[in-house]
Amino acid sequence: MDTNMTFRIDSQTKARMTEICNQLGMTPSTAFNIFANAFVRANGMPFPVRLDTPSPTMTREQMLADTDDILGDYAQDYKKMSE
Repeated sequence: MDTNMTFRIDSQTKARMTEICNQLGMTPSTAFNIFANAFVRANGMPFPVRLDTPSPTMTREQMLADTDDILGDYAQDYKKMSE
């Protein structure tokens, strides 16, 4: 059985999301369903949610390595969502 959910989102974020979804050939509803399914599969957020603050002594290489880790996590999540 399908059900409806209602929630608030910033109008600029909604407009940008709709624009991106259109480019991807999907609706925002489809995008939220993809997220919801990934959330259920991961038993929580399908990506890291943390309060990491870079230390002032962090090197450029460390920042790039962190970025690579985050992008790798996203790539894995997208792969799981496509299965």
